[in-house]
Amino acid sequence: MALAAPAAAVLAGLAAEWLDFRALRYPLLLMVGLGVLATALAVLPRTGGWRAAALTVAIGIATWAAAETLYVVLHAAQGERFEAERFGPQPAQALGLIAAHALFLGVPTGVAAALARAVILRASSDR
Repeated sequence: MALAAPAAAVLAGLAAEWLDFRALRYPLLLMVGLGVLATALAVLPRTGGWRAAALTVAIGIATWAAAETLYVVLHAAQGERFEAERFGPQPAQALGLIAAHALFLGVPTGVAAALARAVILRASSDR
């Protein structure tokens, strides 16, 4: 379970390059979210609190950054250029793409996983 987020990152990175990400965005978001949740449940202590929530968000950020890094590497390795050339040189675009996905997808994914983790832990402690 601890490797669920890294596995989700690899699958999402491959899917983003070789499949139509727009058509598969909901299944990919769900897959990465479940990967982040599984990893957070496996590696974090069974206590709640802000620290565990922040670490879960960090797992989400790292997962999306890794997925986008794989996408960028595959994209460049195939000799393809990024489309937004007016925004600067290719390396800057690649870093911006990684940072944007880490922030705009990683943070919400981590927050959703942290909330789900809190619900799961609360439900298991009520038994």
